[in-house]
Amino acid sequence: MMARVMRRAGWLAVVGCCTALAASCSLFRAQEPLDSTTGRHPTEPARLAQLDFGRDAVFAQCVPPACPTRTPKTLAAEAPRQSIDPAASPAPAEPVAPAPVQPAPATTAPSSRTVIVQFALGSAKLSRAARSQLNAAMDDLLRVRRITIIGRTDSTGPLAFNQDLALARALAVRDHLRRTHPALAATLTLRARGACCFIAPNDTLAGRAQNRRVEVVFQMNEEDQP
Repeated sequence: MMARVMRRAGWLAVVGCCTALAASCSLFRAQEPLDSTTGRHPTEPARLAQLDFGRDAVFAQCVPPACPTRTPKTLAAEAPRQSIDPAASPAPAEPVAPAPVQPAPATTAPSSRTVIVQFALGSAKLSRAARSQLNAAMDDLLRVRRITIIGRTDSTGPLAFNQDLALARALAVRDHLRRTHPALAATLTLRARGACCFIAPNDTLAGRAQNRRVEVVFQMNEEDQP
């Protein structure tokens, strides 16, 4: 009986020593402050950290103090920031070369030329000035495709007389061209206009003088255009 009591007392002594030892250890551990909202000790949030370097670098979330510690070798030198001056003027734009100016198309030469010779009142005779005018024109137009000779008069006198007079004036011009340039005989065409197509009023002397005329129209070949 006495031995049982002694064993129980021994066990109680051992338990008491362990309890006292645990209490003494808790005195040396710093107590963390409790969170006022949750009543628990605060925990630092997880963050993204680089776990390796170079091509083997990987990134993962970690909770301190398990995250790797940064050292001067792992921190890249930050490039200096370049300040921007708001008053600085922008760089001038590169000049753009103007588009080349296209030359204007050359004007085509006329395909015909008209020479006008005047006649006296009621006459179909070529004056010396009219013959000189025709000769000067033919010096520039030796090769033509066709020559149309149109005789005209003013409105003075009967219509039949004016029509005959217009034809006689055209024949006078034709005969002169045949004598001076026989090779042009096949190109000559006659027309008489004694009752129409006045170029000036017939109620004045100057207007009637302009209407007493013969128009010689030279239709040129394309290669012979001036």
